[in-house]
Amino acid sequence: MKNTFRVLCIDGGGMRGLYTATLLSTLAYRFDACFSKDIPDIGKAFDLICGTSTGAILTCGLAAGIPINRIQSLYIDNGEKIFVDPMPSQKQLIKFLVWASKYIKKPASNVLQLKNALQSVFGTMTIKQLYEKRNIALCVPSVNASNYKAWVFKTPHNPGKHRDDNYSLVDVCMASAAAPILFPIAQFTNPDNKSIQDNFVDGGLWANNPSLIGIIEAIGMIDLEDTQLDILSVGTCDQPSGDPYSVKNPNWGLFNWRAGVNIVEMSLSSQSFGYSNASRFLCSSLNKLKLPTRFVRLEQTNKSPEQFSAINIDKADKIAIETLNEMARTDADAIHSKVLSSDTGEMALVKEIFTSLSILKQ
Repeated sequence: MKNTFRVLCIDGGGMRGLYTATLLSTLAYRFDACFSKDIPDIGKAFDLICGTSTGAILTCGLAAGIPINRIQSLYIDNGEKIFVDPMPSQKQLIKFLVWASKYIKKPASNVLQLKNALQSVFGTMTIKQLYEKRNIALCVPSVNASNYKAWVFKTPHNPGKHRDDNYSLVDVCMASAAAPILFPIAQFTNPDNKSIQDNFVDGGLWANNPSLIGIIEAIGMIDLEDTQLDILSVGTCDQPSGDPYSVKNPNWGLFNWRAGVNIVEMSLSSQSFGYSNASRFLCSSLNKLKLPTRFVRLEQTNKSPEQFSAINIDKADKIAIETLNEMARTDADAIHSKVLSSDTGEMALVKEIFTSLSILKQ
């Protein structure tokens, strides 16, 4: 009988991370009613967890054994304190121009509030300490702002690789979630050399959907011939930004690109879509080589324009929170129903994962 190695991959998406936390929590309850009272240890269902930006916060939380309801509260209680001045829509021309001019020389969000919220959850725990405590491997993408090169924070799950051991979970999350325009470059003292200042920018610039990172890292950790590799990929309810009419005139300038905001949004959405398809294709190719691999991306139901207008990466008001939670519960119910109607193929993996969750022991 083959061993099973499971990987969880979580996208970036700012405040929309609340959707993902609620989706996972609701799925746990749908598959086992005991989780109406007890807390599911979702992290322990996986051997490797990868997450980018807001996904890094979820990743570190699940891996560290932070209760999922506490992760949800992190977003709900701190969202408006972090995202103090959300971006106006492009249709609100005057408001957007005022907003853009206001933040020419400074980021738009309260980074200190984010750091304080993370410290209240993770304390001083380091990547190495997390791995020693829980034996769950992590991969968290970021960008080294000093040389523009990709960087992946990793637990010491590979023998001989200890570069990131002493980075705190707070610094790792800050490094991966330092979204351009919204947050400043994440700068902190290197934990191994106090004379060096590390500088990082949001991992969503190159790996907003970290599925490929998870698959590649897992292949290096296991013997594929003797191991069933399973990958669960979870999005953050991407808001569609495309508008067919907007490209009738291709001569886009600073306004059309919303002072750079549209560049970031287009990059995040295209990556999530492209990396999902690339991951699915890679897994299909591995199966053709008789290396058993399953990949499933949790589906999202169709959303109304009103729902999408209520959410964004930096919208954290009451309506945004209610909408994110509602959409997450709706999607969880749809996924659960699909599993009940046919627990084969991709749905079999979803069922296996969510029916094997244990109760979180604090």
